[in-house]
Amino acid sequence: MRNFLYKISAFMQGRYGADELNITLIVLSVILAIVNRFVYNLPVRIIMSVISIGLLGLAVFRCLSTNTYKRSAENQKFKPIFKAVTGWFSLTYKKFRDGRTHRYYKCPACKAQLRVKNVKGTHTIRCPKCGNKFEKTIR
Repeated sequence: MRNFLYKISAFMQGRYGADELNITLIVLSVILAIVNRFVYNLPVRIIMSVISIGLLGLAVFRCLSTNTYKRSAENQKFKPIFKAVTGWFSLTYKKFRDGRTHRYYKCPACKAQLRVKNVKGTHTIRCPKCGNKFEKTIR
């Protein structure tokens, strides 16, 4: 068994390996495969299967690629998109979780999301990021 692991280790030398883009491709492939089990339209099912296998193949190709510079550049282009999507889901979850106790406002100057206690009245809100002050009324 140890000899087999050494051979795999030697094979992976100089290969790119896994990164955020690869993991996202694999997760999307698995999600498509699971959703595909509940689709009854045959042409749609075939298309979803091809897309799922294609995403998985792309992830394996990227993982085994020896052109690490290109794979790293692809991952660097993907990171801001991934951060924006996960940030939106995180903010939506926080708004849902804090819905009764807090309100979320966007700073008019820097567009940062600010959390304010849900207390009736007019409040002067100071943005900790840029220092801008603005007023909001909570009813």
